[in-house]
Amino acid sequence: MEKKKSRQIGHDFQFARFRLGEREFGIEIKKVKEIIRLRETSRDPSCPPFLEGFIRLRNIVVPVLDLRKRFSLPFTESEHARIIIILVEGLIAGLVVDEVNDVTAGGTQMTDKLSEPEPWNGCVEAVVETQGVTVRIIDPSALLTRDEKSFLSAPFSEGKG
Repeated sequence: MEKKKSRQIGHDFQFARFRLGEREFGIEIKKVKEIIRLRETSRDPSCPPFLEGFIRLRNIVVPVLDLRKRFSLPFTESEHARIIIILVEGLIAGLVVDEVNDVTAGGTQMTDKLSEPEPWNGCVEAVVETQGVTVRIIDPSALLTRDEKSFLSAPFSEGKG
């Protein structure tokens, strides 16, 4: 049985809290560049299946991934859906989520590992209890495979964006 490590965390740890289905997730605020309303993406036929498509954000072509698909969660249409723009190992990407709740500071406890088997376990770096809610903190660099990161590091042509 794997041991769980816990530690108290302070208010210097901040994360953007978002929802996928009924579950709460977060990304450390230092890794979030901005949060925008969901918008239509452009999809090139040569796009790999892990990409939802591309958006233009102030003349930058941003690849967009749908975290619901990544984690095999059902699609639920929501007027609250957002795209979280993140920086992953020097690469910019957008993550589609059902709703962004807020930026949360601290929490009562951080646990390093999850006990239940879930599709996101390999991406979760910690679990935080805050305001009576369990929030899984995602490591954006663990969301992508090496091949996916390689694809995103290549320049995007006008046809892809």
